[in-house]
Amino acid sequence: MAEDAVAARVERYEPSTTLTPAAAPPTATRPRAAWPDAAKAVCILLVVLGHVAYILLDLAQAPWAAGAPPVWNDLDVLLRPLRMPLFFAISGLFAAAALARPWRLTLRPRVAQNLYLHVLWLLVGFAVSAAVAIPTFMAPERLSEVPAAAATASTGLWYLYALAVYFVLARVTRTWPAAVPVAAAAVLAVVSFCGVLPGSGDTHSVVENLVWFLLGARFPGALRALAARQRPLLVLVVGGGLAVVLAAVRLVHPSVVVDALVEIPTRAAAVVVGVCLAVLLTQRLPRLSEPLLRLGRRTLPVYVAHGIVLLLVQRPLAAVVDPAFGRLPHPALLLAVVAYPLLVTAGTVWACLAAHTLSRRIGAGWLFALPGGARPVASPAP
Repeated sequence: MAEDAVAARVERYEPSTTLTPAAAPPTATRPRAAWPDAAKAVCILLVVLGHVAYILLDLAQAPWAAGAPPVWNDLDVLLRPLRMPLFFAISGLFAAAALARPWRLTLRPRVAQNLYLHVLWLLVGFAVSAAVAIPTFMAPERLSEVPAAAATASTGLWYLYALAVYFVLARVTRTWPAAVPVAAAAVLAVVSFCGVLPGSGDTHSVVENLVWFLLGARFPGALRALAARQRPLLVLVVGGGLAVVLAAVRLVHPSVVVDALVEIPTRAAAVVVGVCLAVLLTQRLPRLSEPLLRLGRRTLPVYVAHGIVLLLVQRPLAAVVDPAFGRLPHPALLLAVVAYPLLVTAGTVWACLAAHTLSRRIGAGWLFALPGGARPVASPAP
């Protein structure tokens, strides 16, 4: 009973996911490492930027962007292996210590809360989408489709669903040799990359990213060892090789099977580069990285609410920007294609964080946390 009491106290000091709703002070025993928060911040910024460029602005179809180089399309190809694999590897890293704890101490913060937020924001997304009459990646268009979307994670909120499922799988297989579930998840990901599984792309993402969560949860020491010291040479070598491989794949257009087999090693390389870059950034540029650290501890409100913000600003922005940008000379238009998504991304992130702060002040904290639980007062060092 004494051990259970200690475990209960420890669980209060751990975030249920890496999408932590608020910043938290370090533990007394070991200071919180900075690089995971910086990496999480970059990942969530890339997620929002991708949705801004291809859903809100639809740069591939925008008439004012015709003739401009496909900057964001090319960048998306380079960053796709990094965004979610690195995010999930860090999620697994934070979950590693909880795998050995009793279910009664972990089900609520690591499973129930994520499923609750998944369903809640699915309903919020549907309601706002119906109100403004604009489809959204956060919810289906018909109310009758909401239960199926919640059960299959077929919307842009799939990350929350995945975190709950991943933790259960990692907890159930915790006594297996670590390489076994990781290898099985890698095989499952390759099968999904081959396009033979049913379901939507978001559902496939749940299948494809399990390997990275398990990698962080079952091999946390490997990630910590990778982050233990600065590795600029490793970044140059692995990053350069990764860029060459991705460019070659884009030019050669290999078969589906070959492309699927390439996905795992390229994403693994991207995780290595992402961890090393996050370490270099936080150690060599601490002042520059400080805003990223603050954002990295509040990624939850950005993840769940950015789709709502984009729904609300889509038509007002289009009404102003489309005619204005359509009259720009070509050099200025090229600058707009590059800069405008960045500005909208920054504004969207700010709006999400402001909404989160306001919700806590007006007693609407249930929008970002399962009601009835103790609020985490500290956060563990990864």
